[in-house]
Amino acid sequence: MRRAAALAAALALAAPGVALASAALRPLLLERGTYGESFTFVADLEDGTYVQAGLSFTNLGPGSTKGICRALVVAPDGRLWRVQERFSRSEITWRDGGDERLAVGPCAAWVSEDGSGVEVKLDGGSVRLATPERPRRQGGEAALQVDGRPYRSEVLLFRAPLAATLARPGAAARQVAGALYLDHTRSAVPTKDLARRWVRFRALRGPRALLVLGREGHDGRFAPVWACGEEGCQDEEAFAAARRGEGQATSFVVEVRGEAPLTLRAGRLLYRDAPVEDLGLLGPLVRPFTGSPVTYVYRATAQQGAGAPMDGILEVELSGE
Repeated sequence: MRRAAALAAALALAAPGVALASAALRPLLLERGTYGESFTFVADLEDGTYVQAGLSFTNLGPGSTKGICRALVVAPDGRLWRVQERFSRSEITWRDGGDERLAVGPCAAWVSEDGSGVEVKLDGGSVRLATPERPRRQGGEAALQVDGRPYRSEVLLFRAPLAATLARPGAAARQVAGALYLDHTRSAVPTKDLARRWVRFRALRGPRALLVLGREGHDGRFAPVWACGEEGCQDEEAFAAARRGEGQATSFVVEVRGEAPLTLRAGRLLYRDAPVEDLGLLGPLVRPFTGSPVTYVYRATAQQGAGAPMDGILEVELSGE
Protein backbone atom coordinates (compact mmCIF):
# COMPACT_ATOMS: atom_id res chain seq x y z
CA MET A 1 0.00 0.00 0.00
CA ARG A 2 1.49 3.34 -1.02
CA ARG A 3 2.23 5.81 1.74
CA ALA A 4 0.40 9.09 1.45
CA ALA A 5 2.51 11.50 -0.48
CA ALA A 6 3.96 13.48 2.27
CA LEU A 7 4.62 15.34 -0.93
CA ALA A 8 8.29 14.96 -0.91
CA ALA A 9 8.60 15.18 2.83
CA ALA A 10 7.68 17.72 1.44
CA LEU A 11 8.57 20.76 0.04
CA ALA A 12 9.48 20.69 3.71
CA LEU A 13 8.36 24.16 3.91
CA ALA A 14 11.90 24.38 2.76
CA ALA A 15 10.80 27.33 0.73
CA PRO A 16 12.72 30.53 1.52
CA GLY A 17 11.77 32.11 4.80
CA VAL A 18 9.80 29.16 6.21
CA ALA A 19 11.41 26.44 8.29
CA LEU A 20 10.20 23.76 10.63
CA ALA A 21 9.81 24.81 14.26
CA SER A 22 12.30 23.14 16.57
CA ALA A 23 9.68 22.09 19.14
CA ALA A 24 6.11 20.81 18.95
CA LEU A 25 4.44 24.11 19.90
CA ARG A 26 7.01 26.70 18.85
CA PRO A 27 5.36 29.14 16.40
CA LEU A 28 7.30 30.65 13.51
CA LEU A 29 5.85 34.17 13.96
CA LEU A 30 7.00 35.31 10.52
CA GLU A 31 6.74 38.94 9.46
CA ARG A 32 5.45 38.42 5.91
CA GLY A 33 1.97 39.80 5.37
CA THR A 34 0.42 36.51 4.23
CA TYR A 35 1.76 34.49 7.18
CA GLY A 36 -0.70 32.36 9.12
CA GLU A 37 -0.21 29.53 11.62
CA SER A 38 -2.52 27.50 13.83
CA PHE A 39 -2.67 24.71 16.40
CA THR A 40 -6.15 23.18 16.21
CA PHE A 41 -7.43 20.70 18.82
CA VAL A 42 -10.61 18.71 18.06
CA ALA A 43 -12.31 16.53 20.70
CA ASP A 44 -15.14 14.02 20.35
CA LEU A 45 -16.51 13.27 23.82
CA GLU A 46 -18.26 10.15 25.06
CA ASP A 47 -21.50 12.01 25.82
CA GLY A 48 -21.71 13.30 22.22
CA THR A 49 -20.24 16.75 22.85
CA TYR A 50 -18.03 18.20 20.10
CA VAL A 51 -15.22 20.55 21.12
CA GLN A 52 -12.72 22.60 19.15
CA ALA A 53 -10.02 24.76 20.71
CA GLY A 54 -7.15 26.54 19.07
CA LEU A 55 -4.33 29.04 19.11
CA SER A 56 -3.54 30.82 15.85
CA PHE A 57 -1.36 33.64 14.54
CA THR A 58 -1.86 36.09 11.68
CA ASN A 59 -0.43 39.27 10.22
CA LEU A 60 -3.72 40.39 8.67
CA GLY A 61 -4.86 43.78 9.84
CA PRO A 62 -2.92 46.73 11.23
CA GLY A 63 0.06 46.26 13.51
CA SER A 64 2.39 43.32 14.07
CA THR A 65 1.53 39.64 14.46
CA LYS A 66 -1.70 38.95 16.32
CA GLY A 67 -2.52 35.88 18.39
CA ILE A 68 -6.04 34.45 18.41
CA CYS A 69 -7.50 32.18 21.07
CA ARG A 70 -10.77 30.40 20.34
CA ALA A 71 -13.05 27.66 21.58
CA LEU A 72 -16.26 26.04 20.39
CA VAL A 73 -18.44 23.61 22.33
CA VAL A 74 -21.50 21.93 20.77
CA ALA A 75 -23.56 20.05 23.37
CA PRO A 76 -25.41 16.80 22.48
CA ASP A 77 -28.67 18.79 22.34
CA GLY A 78 -27.16 21.25 19.85
CA ARG A 79 -26.58 24.15 22.26
CA LEU A 80 -23.49 26.03 21.15
CA TRP A 81 -20.95 28.07 23.12
CA ARG A 82 -18.42 29.89 21.01
CA VAL A 83 -15.76 32.38 22.03
CA GLN A 84 -12.80 34.07 20.35
CA GLU A 85 -10.44 36.91 21.21
CA ARG A 86 -7.40 38.56 19.62
CA PHE A 87 -4.24 39.49 21.48
CA SER A 88 -1.22 41.62 20.61
CA ARG A 89 2.26 40.30 19.86
CA SER A 90 3.36 41.22 23.39
CA GLU A 91 0.77 38.77 24.79
CA ILE A 92 2.19 35.80 22.86
CA THR A 93 4.82 33.78 24.74
CA TRP A 94 6.59 30.48 24.18
CA ARG A 95 8.96 28.74 26.54
CA ASP A 96 10.84 25.47 26.57
CA GLY A 97 12.94 23.60 29.07
CA GLY A 98 11.38 20.58 30.73
CA ASP A 99 7.83 21.65 29.93
CA GLU A 100 6.96 23.45 26.71
CA ARG A 101 4.24 26.10 26.89
CA LEU A 102 2.70 28.36 24.24
CA ALA A 103 0.44 31.11 25.60
CA VAL A 104 -1.85 33.61 23.88
CA GLY A 105 -3.29 35.92 26.50
CA PRO A 106 -5.02 33.73 29.14
CA CYS A 107 -5.02 30.67 26.84
CA ALA A 108 -2.24 28.11 26.59
CA ALA A 109 -1.16 24.80 25.06
CA TRP A 110 1.51 22.66 26.70
CA VAL A 111 3.69 19.57 26.35
CA SER A 112 5.18 17.95 29.45
CA GLU A 113 6.46 14.59 30.64
CA ASP A 114 2.87 13.78 31.65
CA GLY A 115 1.31 14.53 28.26
CA SER A 116 -0.10 17.55 26.47
CA GLY A 117 -3.19 19.66 26.07
CA VAL A 118 -4.79 23.07 25.71
CA GLU A 119 -6.77 25.40 27.95
CA VAL A 120 -8.97 28.32 26.87
CA LYS A 121 -10.30 30.80 29.45
CA LEU A 122 -12.44 33.54 27.96
CA ASP A 123 -15.67 35.41 28.76
CA GLY A 124 -16.26 33.60 32.04
CA GLY A 125 -16.08 30.12 30.53
CA SER A 126 -13.29 27.60 30.07
CA VAL A 127 -12.26 24.53 28.07
CA ARG A 128 -9.44 22.24 29.13
CA LEU A 129 -8.41 19.26 26.99
CA ALA A 130 -5.66 17.05 28.42
CA THR A 131 -4.16 13.77 27.19
CA PRO A 132 -1.32 11.56 28.49
CA GLU A 133 0.06 11.44 24.93
CA ARG A 134 2.67 13.83 23.57
CA PRO A 135 2.46 15.30 20.05
CA ARG A 136 4.27 13.40 17.32
CA ARG A 137 3.94 13.49 13.56
CA GLN A 138 1.55 10.75 12.39
CA GLY A 139 -0.82 9.87 9.57
CA GLY A 140 -0.72 11.90 6.36
CA GLU A 141 0.14 15.54 5.85
CA ALA A 142 -0.49 18.33 3.39
CA ALA A 143 2.57 20.01 1.92
CA LEU A 144 2.22 22.11 -1.21
CA GLN A 145 3.02 25.38 -2.93
CA VAL A 146 0.68 27.89 -4.55
CA ASP A 147 2.34 30.51 -6.76
CA GLY A 148 5.66 29.69 -5.12
CA ARG A 149 4.35 30.17 -1.58
CA PRO A 150 4.41 27.20 0.84
CA TYR A 151 1.65 25.61 2.91
CA ARG A 152 2.12 22.72 5.31
CA SER A 153 -0.17 20.95 7.76
CA GLU A 154 0.63 17.87 9.82
CA VAL A 155 -1.25 15.72 12.31
CA LEU A 156 0.30 15.58 15.80
CA LEU A 157 -2.39 13.76 17.82
CA PHE A 158 -5.05 11.32 16.61
CA ARG A 159 -7.50 9.31 18.76
CA ALA A 160 -5.51 10.27 21.86
CA PRO A 161 -7.32 9.42 25.13
CA LEU A 162 -8.74 12.61 26.57
CA ALA A 163 -9.98 14.12 29.82
CA ALA A 164 -12.03 17.24 29.07
CA THR A 165 -13.14 19.82 31.61
CA LEU A 166 -15.82 22.18 30.30
CA ALA A 167 -17.38 25.17 32.03
CA ARG A 168 -19.87 27.40 30.22
CA PRO A 169 -20.23 30.94 31.60
CA GLY A 170 -22.26 30.80 34.79
CA ALA A 171 -22.34 26.99 34.91
CA ALA A 172 -20.44 24.46 37.00
CA ALA A 173 -17.53 22.64 35.37
CA ARG A 174 -18.11 19.10 34.14
CA GLN A 175 -15.60 16.43 33.21
CA VAL A 176 -16.05 14.08 30.25
CA ALA A 177 -13.75 11.52 28.65
CA GLY A 178 -13.23 11.26 24.92
CA ALA A 179 -10.64 11.29 22.14
CA LEU A 180 -8.42 14.11 20.90
CA TYR A 181 -6.95 15.28 17.58
CA LEU A 182 -4.36 18.01 16.97
CA ASP A 183 -2.94 19.47 13.78
CA HIS A 184 -0.36 22.18 13.18
CA THR A 185 -0.65 24.34 10.07
CA ARG A 186 1.76 26.94 8.68
CA SER A 187 1.07 28.94 5.56
CA ALA A 188 2.39 31.79 3.46
CA VAL A 189 -0.50 31.43 0.97
CA PRO A 190 -3.37 33.93 1.08
CA THR A 191 -6.46 32.03 2.27
CA LYS A 192 -8.45 32.93 -0.83
CA ASP A 193 -5.80 31.32 -3.08
CA LEU A 194 -5.23 28.12 -1.09
CA ALA A 195 -8.09 25.89 -2.25
CA ARG A 196 -11.50 25.80 -3.87
CA ARG A 197 -12.58 23.36 -1.20
CA TRP A 198 -11.30 20.99 1.47
CA VAL A 199 -12.83 17.78 2.83
CA ARG A 200 -11.78 16.31 6.19
CA PHE A 201 -13.13 13.26 8.04
CA ARG A 202 -11.97 12.15 11.49
CA ALA A 203 -13.13 8.94 13.17
CA LEU A 204 -11.85 9.74 16.65
CA ARG A 205 -13.81 7.16 18.64
CA GLY A 206 -15.17 3.69 17.96
CA PRO A 207 -13.42 0.44 17.07
CA ARG A 208 -11.90 1.59 13.75
CA ALA A 209 -9.65 4.54 12.97
CA LEU A 210 -10.00 6.64 9.85
CA LEU A 211 -8.56 10.00 8.88
CA VAL A 212 -9.34 11.51 5.47
CA LEU A 213 -8.12 14.73 3.87
CA GLY A 214 -8.82 16.09 0.41
CA ARG A 215 -8.07 19.39 -1.31
CA GLU A 216 -9.31 20.69 -4.64
CA GLY A 217 -7.27 23.62 -5.94
CA HIS A 218 -8.65 26.57 -7.87
CA ASP A 219 -7.00 25.00 -10.93
CA GLY A 220 -9.28 21.95 -10.62
CA ARG A 221 -6.48 19.62 -9.52
CA PHE A 222 -6.84 17.36 -6.48
CA ALA A 223 -3.82 17.25 -4.16
CA PRO A 224 -3.36 16.06 -1.59
CA VAL A 225 -6.09 13.44 -1.25
CA TRP A 226 -5.40 10.61 1.21
CA ALA A 227 -7.02 8.27 3.72
CA CYS A 228 -5.27 6.82 6.78
CA GLY A 229 -6.68 3.78 8.58
CA GLU A 230 -5.61 0.73 10.53
CA GLU A 231 -3.29 -0.47 7.74
CA GLY A 232 -1.58 2.83 7.06
CA CYS A 233 -2.11 5.69 4.60
CA GLN A 234 -3.31 5.50 1.02
CA ASP A 235 -3.17 8.20 -1.66
CA GLU A 236 -6.46 8.63 -3.49
CA GLU A 237 -7.17 10.28 -6.84
CA ALA A 238 -9.93 12.85 -6.28
CA PHE A 239 -13.27 13.47 -4.62
CA ALA A 240 -16.72 14.71 -5.59
CA ALA A 241 -18.91 16.54 -3.08
CA ALA A 242 -22.63 16.51 -3.89
CA ARG A 243 -24.45 19.29 -2.07
CA ARG A 244 -28.10 19.53 -1.14
CA GLY A 245 -29.86 22.48 0.47
CA GLU A 246 -28.64 25.91 1.57
CA GLY A 247 -27.55 27.55 4.83
CA GLN A 248 -28.31 25.48 7.93
CA ALA A 249 -30.15 22.94 5.74
CA THR A 250 -27.03 22.14 3.70
CA SER A 251 -25.81 18.54 3.56
CA PHE A 252 -23.14 16.70 1.55
CA VAL A 253 -22.30 13.26 0.24
CA VAL A 254 -18.59 13.02 -0.60
CA GLU A 255 -17.29 10.27 -2.88
CA VAL A 256 -13.53 9.73 -2.56
CA ARG A 257 -12.18 8.05 -5.69
CA GLY A 258 -9.06 5.91 -5.96
CA GLU A 259 -7.70 2.49 -5.02
CA ALA A 260 -9.87 2.34 -1.88
CA PRO A 261 -13.06 4.34 -2.65
CA LEU A 262 -14.92 5.89 0.28
CA THR A 263 -18.34 7.44 0.73
CA LEU A 264 -18.68 10.14 3.41
CA ARG A 265 -22.27 11.03 4.35
CA ALA A 266 -23.14 14.11 6.39
CA GLY A 267 -25.57 13.58 9.25
CA ARG A 268 -26.52 16.16 11.88
CA LEU A 269 -25.05 19.61 11.30
CA LEU A 270 -22.95 20.64 14.29
CA TYR A 271 -22.20 24.17 13.13
CA ARG A 272 -21.65 26.41 10.13
CA ASP A 273 -18.59 28.66 10.33
CA ALA A 274 -18.50 31.79 8.14
CA PRO A 275 -15.86 34.03 9.78
CA VAL A 276 -15.89 36.81 7.17
CA GLU A 277 -19.69 36.99 7.25
CA ASP A 278 -19.48 37.27 11.04
CA LEU A 279 -17.33 40.41 10.73
CA GLY A 280 -20.31 42.40 9.45
CA LEU A 281 -19.22 45.78 8.12
CA LEU A 282 -15.55 44.81 8.50
CA GLY A 283 -15.98 41.83 6.19
CA PRO A 284 -15.45 43.72 2.91
CA LEU A 285 -12.12 45.03 4.25
CA VAL A 286 -10.58 41.57 4.70
CA ARG A 287 -12.36 39.73 1.86
CA PRO A 288 -9.73 40.72 -0.78
CA PHE A 289 -7.14 38.83 1.32
CA THR A 290 -9.16 35.95 2.74
CA GLY A 291 -12.05 35.45 0.35
CA SER A 292 -15.25 34.44 2.13
CA PRO A 293 -14.68 30.85 3.32
CA VAL A 294 -17.52 28.81 4.80
CA THR A 295 -17.09 25.53 6.69
CA TYR A 296 -19.81 22.99 7.48
CA VAL A 297 -19.14 20.48 10.30
CA TYR A 298 -21.29 17.36 10.75
CA ARG A 299 -21.72 14.13 12.61
CA ALA A 300 -21.18 11.75 9.71
CA THR A 301 -20.40 8.23 8.54
CA ALA A 302 -17.72 6.78 6.27
CA GLN A 303 -18.45 3.68 4.18
CA GLN A 304 -15.76 1.66 2.43
CA GLY A 305 -16.88 -1.29 0.32
CA ALA A 306 -19.10 -3.78 2.14
CA GLY A 307 -17.65 -2.92 5.55
CA ALA A 308 -19.66 -1.46 8.41
CA PRO A 309 -19.97 2.33 8.40
CA MET A 310 -17.67 4.29 10.69
CA ASP A 311 -18.90 7.21 12.74
CA GLY A 312 -16.89 10.42 12.73
CA ILE A 313 -16.77 14.15 12.11
CA LEU A 314 -16.99 15.53 8.55
CA GLU A 315 -15.81 19.02 7.59
CA VAL A 316 -16.50 20.51 4.17
CA GLU A 317 -14.76 23.86 3.69
CA LEU A 318 -15.67 26.03 0.70
CA SER A 319 -13.77 29.07 -0.55
CA GLY A 320 -17.12 30.84 -0.84
CA GLU A 321 -20.77 30.27 -1.65
